[in-house]
Amino acid sequence: MALISTPPVARAAPGSSVVVRLATESDAVGLVELTNRLAEEATLLFVVPVDSETGLEDLRHFLRTRETSCNHAVVVAESGGALVGLATATGGVHPAKRATIEIGIGVLAAHVGRGIGTALMAGLEQWARAAGIRRLQLPVVTSNAPAIALYEKCGFTVEGVLRDSAHVDGRYVDQYMMAKLLEARSGAEPGAG
Repeated sequence: MALISTPPVARAAPGSSVVVRLATESDAVGLVELTNRLAEEATLLFVVPVDSETGLEDLRHFLRTRETSCNHAVVVAESGGALVGLATATGGVHPAKRATIEIGIGVLAAHVGRGIGTALMAGLEQWARAAGIRRLQLPVVTSNAPAIALYEKCGFTVEGVLRDSAHVDGRYVDQYMMAKLLEARSGAEPGAG
């Protein structure tokens, strides 16, 4: 199925009412609320709260420019009209790094265990393939077993350890750098979508 801005790109599970799709500018208010809830709930996500006034316009601008970007995306999971999860892709600026994206993902605690993380990763990968992205990568705290299991299920492998790379609950923690390589499209310019 072709990935376009608003139609669903994935379902969380058979029969699920959760829809996964690319975020649009009209999602800005919901994304601010979701981001701030994720920042409150999870210490291992490293989510920075967004000011509901000043950050809202910045987010709207980002979502507008994302529509013309070949290597930035925000995929959201929506249930009952509310955003319950997101996955972000941030690509490199330099031409040599445009086909590499760094992924961030978060699902509200009340919705964990319903296949939403898997659906978000599938939707993000679908977008990445269509955009000509070659490398998906993400850091994850080495003690975050549920996240590591999700990424491995999605085909990611550990490439190395980032020692003392984050400070959580008063101590430094290690992170794994995990990645997945996608098949390069024949003759495609990296990250040219």
